[in-house]
Amino acid sequence: KFKNRLAKHLLDILYETVPQVHGKVEYWTLGTPLTEATYLSSFNGGSYGTKCDTNIFDPSQDKWTTTPCTSVPGLYMAGSDAFLPAVCGAMYGGILSASVILGYVGSLKFALAFVREFATNLQEDNPKLSRLEALYLATKKFITEKVAN
Repeated sequence: KFKNRLAKHLLDILYETVPQVHGKVEYWTLGTPLTEATYLSSFNGGSYGTKCDTNIFDPSQDKWTTTPCTSVPGLYMAGSDAFLPAVCGAMYGGILSASVILGYVGSLKFALAFVREFATNLQEDNPKLSRLEALYLATKKFITEKVAN
């Protein structure tokens, strides 16, 4: 009952914040720390998987921490299991896994495709930009700009 009340409350906040989704949610589910511990065997019900512990950097742990590679050929981990716990660790773990799968050249092609798409968006926002100016600006922002908080 508590989870249903909490879920309804969270959906009400969603509908108030983003009214255009009201009536369009077809399925929802709510997980709590108890859900995480029960179904995922997560450490103390944490939603980020691996226990936060400096021992993951111990050289004896190299085979399974901070790497997307597994002992099964063609099977890779992503997210916090591939890198570090928490949201940023999961994000970088996904990037690390994709980079290993794509290889050096594939990763470079992916980054260039991102910059080209970014340049296209910049041109749509400012049609006066030439393609070359947009690519330069996109590359500069991609390499040097800090992520907004």
